[in-house]
Amino acid sequence: MRADDAVGLVSSSEQRSELSSDLTREESAFTAPYDVSSSTLEEKSVQRLPTAFARTLSSIPSYAQARKGNKAPDSHLKFVVVGDGGVGKTCLLISYVQRQFPTDYVPTVFENYVTKIEGPRNMIIELALWDTAGQEEYNRLRPLSYSEVDILMVCYSIDNKTSLQNVQDLWIPEVKHFCPDVPIMLIGLKSDLYARENIDDLVDPRRAESLAKSLGAFVHVQCSAKLRSDIDAVFNVALTTGLRDVLAEQKDVPQLLKNPFKKKPALNRTKETNKTKKKKASRFSCTVL
Repeated sequence: MRADDAVGLVSSSEQRSELSSDLTREESAFTAPYDVSSSTLEEKSVQRLPTAFARTLSSIPSYAQARKGNKAPDSHLKFVVVGDGGVGKTCLLISYVQRQFPTDYVPTVFENYVTKIEGPRNMIIELALWDTAGQEEYNRLRPLSYSEVDILMVCYSIDNKTSLQNVQDLWIPEVKHFCPDVPIMLIGLKSDLYARENIDDLVDPRRAESLAKSLGAFVHVQCSAKLRSDIDAVFNVALTTGLRDVLAEQKDVPQLLKNPFKKKPALNRTKETNKTKKKKASRFSCTVL
């Protein structure tokens, strides 16, 4: 064998060896996407899912999750969060969606978050969370958020008694005007502040509870986005209420989650009811001449 041929064979062998090494590296990178020791890959935290409603959020979806993501949702829900500026509405949503408390405060204009969650009986629910601005300059734009809403989450801050008063004077009248038949939740934010020694300047929970009943809110809850205390409970109650009609058919609605403030229809017709009915009927009566 000539020297030139020997050199060519060695060169060809080295090229095949390098190509095989490159393919091996690419294959290992593909088959081990969670290899946190690799400098080219960034570790992503696995999000813990709520107990009652599991969200299908993952950095690299499994085959089952991919099929679920492509599947049309069984139901759509829209929650709108309102309240004074700075009470913690955005922190509430971010703490639920991202599973962490935001460190920087950014005033909200209008934001929305859309995710898919898994409900009872493997239902796929598309959940839209709408964050609104509480400042007065956005009063004319905010009603645009109220279309096709399923749950209204009216918020106040525990360390701001004025924000609770504005619930009565501003927010409940506004949402009832634009969404007269939509269930309302009253949510107290920053409940971790009750752990302080001096709580005289904080909202009395009994006053907030009484206000919720008088204003027709179906529930009053307090939570802490900072500690993530009762965040999942707040949204699980909202989800169960929003899915009331669907779950009622499946007999999955707990009695405790039914609206305790909703007035029951009268079973026996009174004279007053009959008079009202006759008046309404007379309005639409006609006479043939």
